[in-house]
This record gives sequence, structure tokens and C-alpha cells, in this order.
Amino acid sequence: MLAIEVEFLMGRAVISQVMDRTQAEWPPHPQRLFSALVAAYGELGEQGDNQEQALRWLEGLPPPEIKADLSASLRSSPSYFVPVNDEVTKAVKDKNDFRHVLDRRTRQERFFPAAVPGDPVVVFQWPCAPGLEQHRAALRGLVENLTYVGHSSSPVRACLREQPVQPSLCPTNQGEISLRVPSSGRFDRLVTTHELREIDESIQPPLGRFQSYQRPSLVRRSIFSENALVVALEGGPRLGLDSTLPLIQHVRNALLARFGSSVSELLCGHDAEGKMTRQPHLAILPLGFVDSGHADGALKGIAFVLPSTASTAERRKLRAALAGPWQLHLGPLGSMTVRYIDPFSRGELKALDFSVYTQESDVWASVTPIVLDRHPKKNGAGVEAVIAMACERIGLPAPVEVRLGCVSAISGAPTERDFHGRSKQVDGKVRRHAVIRFGERVRGPLMLGAGRFIGLGLCMPLRKSKR
Repeated sequence: MLAIEVEFLMGRAVISQVMDRTQAEWPPHPQRLFSALVAAYGELGEQGDNQEQALRWLEGLPPPEIKADLSASLRSSPSYFVPVNDEVTKAVKDKNDFRHVLDRRTRQERFFPAAVPGDPVVVFQWPCAPGLEQHRAALRGLVENLTYVGHSSSPVRACLREQPVQPSLCPTNQGEISLRVPSSGRFDRLVTTHELREIDESIQPPLGRFQSYQRPSLVRRSIFSENALVVALEGGPRLGLDSTLPLIQHVRNALLARFGSSVSELLCGHDAEGKMTRQPHLAILPLGFVDSGHADGALKGIAFVLPSTASTAERRKLRAALAGPWQLHLGPLGSMTVRYIDPFSRGELKALDFSVYTQESDVWASVTPIVLDRHPKKNGAGVEAVIAMACERIGLPAPVEVRLGCVSAISGAPTERDFHGRSKQVDGKVRRHAVIRFGERVRGPLMLGAGRFIGLGLCMPLRKSKR
């Protein structure tokens, strides 16, 4: 865990929005902090390669969580015409300028909008920062030498925190706030811009990457990450959700081949001895055309969902393996083109929007049937109890009501008997569609039962109009 604490010593932050210089930026964007760290690196005289490596490592981390007072008072600014810094006065056409030195200085339009928070401390927090210990010393040197963030009239005190904080904003695929964040290559862009500004001061660094943020929810979440990697299936045979098992097996085999020889237990699902791991690992889920008036259950794509504990390195390796497009061979059925979908792209099919499966709801329904982990017993644990244990296994509370059937409550989803294919994880076990009601709202993704890693037991929120 990496957390950088920044305290605005004057009790206010003079930071202008990039798009509107008269308005204050609050909370400070993560990219603003990164730029300040690069500035500190330059002011320290670029001491060795350790600090440069630390900054390059930092820009490669996922967007941080932010703790800040979101009710800060934002003060807009009128324009001020401020004299520029002292410079040598040059004679023009051999004529002397007899004006006072302050009158000879040109004036530029300036804005000083400010944010005045109740708590002047802002924390940027990366819950998972693999490789931190290697760069901790260099980062501490940069952080402790921060002088200001934003305008130079906003002096700060900064340090590395040892304890995590409860964030006010968390990165998400679809959020209410958009903040600029650093990304790979940002350090080089800032250095290049600094060199160009020595020739032309009007040059500004590029805006960079924008990331959506939202306030964290207090609802319970499953152990799986909301940020799935999604691919579209194009061309080839027309398949439906009833082909989930054989398709996922082909996808998994192709993915392992693309990983190569070295693959972690979290990505392959097997330990060093070749046995199935008991730890949460990569889940491969079908994305079909469902929950619509014309839904027919056609397969449109595949979602790859990692546990929330997965490291950035493992996520990058998975993304690299999915990059393409590439061909998925299905034996006698032919081949399909697999195309990776950028999470910020627009215009894709609605069926490929995985955020539908990660929303908050108290009632969920299965899209693919749930495979019970154990056989229900008349005098022991019944079906409802088995499904309750499956919910608790992925970090959710036990449901207050479970309704079972052969038909899904989600339109377009095939019946339980339509699903074909064999797998040692699910063969000989009971399969049922279910509607599950919790006593509180929970957040997905929700995959239950013995087939949760191979596409079965996938649930989605049941709309109120269908309850």
C-alpha cells in the first residue's frame, strides 16, 4: 500500500482548472501531484537514477484513491494583470526608455481561484502497489521535498503515510467526476515540455489521461474486481449462452497458450503441482444478449474477471495476452476473431458492457445456471443453504430468500437444461436457475457455485419492473 499525504499549509489551495482558469480545481488531480513530484525531482538536481525510476514506476500504477474534503468552498477569480518577472530592458531603435522600471515591465493576465476545504489534508492512496519497497526511499525523498502543489502560493507539507485511510473518491469505469491521472510516458512528456518551454514559454504539457471517479459505496462487495477485461467475439459460428461450457474451455486453452510457459496460479487456476487451486483466481464469463425485449441469448463477448487482490503486474500480463485481434479456433465449427475492447471506448454493443453486472441491488437473478457445490440433503443443508454458503464464499452476506427453477428470470437466458458441455468441475452436480434476495444492497460481480470460474452461476441485478 502506498499513500502520499499532502497538507495545504495556508488552509487553501490555489489551483486553476485546466479548462477554465477562473475556477478552482478540487480535489487536486492525481496528475497534479505527479507533476509536482517531477518538479521536485528537477529542483533536487536530478539526483541519480533511483528517483527517475521511482517516478516511472509511479506513473505505471493504476489511478489512486483520494481522500479529500469534497465540501470545500470554491472561490472563482476575476482577472488580474500582473507584471512579469524582472528582465533586461533592451533599447529599441537606439532610443532610451526613461520610464520607471515597474512601468517598463509588461503585464500578463492572471487568475487565482482557490479552494478552501474544512480539512486541508489530501491523501492519494494506491491500495495495491507491488514493488513499492524498491522505490520507497527515493519516493520519500521526492515527497518530503514538495514545496507547493498548484500555484506557488499554495505551500504544502507532504509525507508517506504508513496507515491506509477511508477514501472519499475511488476510480471506476463510470463515475460522476473526471480527474486527470498520470500514465506510462508522462514523465518523459513533462521533461520534454520543460526543455521546449526554455525556447517558447507558451508551450503547455498535454492534458493526458482522464479517469472517472465516484464516491465509494458502503455496500458489501464480492471478492471479484469490478474492472473486467472484455473481448468481443466476431465472425465465425453463431453461438448462444447454452454453449458456455465448451466455449470457455476453448478460450481458456487459447489464453494459456498465449501466456507461454510462465503463468501464475492466479491466472491459470492451478498450483505448482497441477492441482486446482483453492484460492480465488481468474474467472472467464460469457457476455450474451439478454435482459431486453428482443434478447435471444446470443454470445457477443467474453469477460475476464480477476480477484480484487490481483496485482497490477498480473492484470497487465492478462491484458497483453488478450491484445490482438487474434483467432479463436473452435475445431469443426471454424474460428472466431477475438478483439480486445478498451474500457474507455464508446459505441460497443450493450451486451459487452460489464458494468451491468457490477451494479448495486438487493435482488439478483442467474443468467447462467448455478452449479451447487454439494448435493442438497433432506435432513441437512437444503438448496437454499448451499446457495447461502456460496454467497458467503465470495464475500457477500447470506440471502434472506432464494427461489429456484429451471427457467431464468432474465429474458433471453436459456433454460437450465439447454446448457450443454462437460467439465470435471460441474459434471454430476445439480444445476438450477435462481432469484436471490439479500437483506441489503450488494455489489457485483456475482458468480456463484462450482462453475463460477468457467462461466456458470453468473448473476445480474433483477430490474424492479420484473420482480
